[in-house]
Amino acid sequence: MLDFSFSEDHEEFQKTLSTFARRELLPGYTARSASSEFPFALLKKIGDLGVLGIGLPERFGGTGEDDPVLLGIASEALAYGDVNLASAPIQVGLVGAQLLHGTEEVQQRYLPPVIAGEENLAIALTEPESGSDASALRTTARRVAGGWLLNGEKTAISWAMSASAALIYAREEGTTRSSGVSCFVVDLASEGVAVRHMIGMGCLPLGWGSITLDGVFVPDSHLIGEEGRGFQVAMNHFDFSRAAIGLMCLGAAEQSLEEAALYATQRSTFGKPISEYQGVSFPLAEQATYIEGARWVCYRALWLRQQDRPHTSLASMSKWWAPVVAKDAIEASMKIHGNLGYSAEFPLQQRFRDVMAYLVADGTAEIQKGIISKEILARKTVSL
Repeated sequence: MLDFSFSEDHEEFQKTLSTFARRELLPGYTARSASSEFPFALLKKIGDLGVLGIGLPERFGGTGEDDPVLLGIASEALAYGDVNLASAPIQVGLVGAQLLHGTEEVQQRYLPPVIAGEENLAIALTEPESGSDASALRTTARRVAGGWLLNGEKTAISWAMSASAALIYAREEGTTRSSGVSCFVVDLASEGVAVRHMIGMGCLPLGWGSITLDGVFVPDSHLIGEEGRGFQVAMNHFDFSRAAIGLMCLGAAEQSLEEAALYATQRSTFGKPISEYQGVSFPLAEQATYIEGARWVCYRALWLRQQDRPHTSLASMSKWWAPVVAKDAIEASMKIHGNLGYSAEFPLQQRFRDVMAYLVADGTAEIQKGIISKEILARKTVSL
């Protein structure tokens, strides 16, 4: 028998985070999102709730048990209040999963403060000439006594401006494509590192920026995983982050739709609430339907990961479709609010711009559709 329900623990966790998001995060979301200052005080509160260590070892402050579904619930629920801060469990999950391939020294240095919400680490993969084709990166790592020298530039890196360190992906000179790419933890205060702010149309608190490396020395102890296999490790973890990102966007859309429904019952024209007009009520019904469908694609991808079953295609569906559904739902909510939906005093326009980033970030729709279609066509080839 199919079962689409969460466990009692999941349900309780969702209620706790939803309450926290709407009480603690939602009231200041609009003002925070207009600033490039990272809200570390709120990140610490989220850390205190145990949300930043999902699936990471207890000895570092994590939950211990690997639970991708719980990560999805956290991302969705926190986004009711602040879609930018809702990305924190995903970011820490990605960073932490990769740090577990590192040395004990690196794990002890970075995992406890990151899980506690006291420090941020960035993931620096994208480059000026290798965005979606991340395996074509040009940043180099040259072997020297006791470590490596890194040279290159990373761009459009989230959390760059608030991070104490970054996971830098670089290739050994002479290698091509994903072969030869290694991952290194680089302290952003190191000599030869320059970080520059890049202002976007949304997600300002996440500190979008570029990182330039000019002969930066990284000791052997800061190599993550096996030499030359950093790219493969990163790609494996992106499957769970893609579904969680989809749920994060949908959480922002769900909150927007709730606000639109409330407004529709309070705003009257021609002697009756605008909720009684099909031009208002039908868009609410349509967007709620799309959100519900997209949610379960995301949660099924996370459930399959938890069961250690193939889920790459569903993760890609989650990444391209859910942000589109969320954007459309927020846009519909803005229209229901009329001129107020366009006002900078209300959170709708801010959510719209913040969610728009995920139409591109972490893999465009075209890249995701390519992954999905490749799997579909592969099945046909096997059947022949």
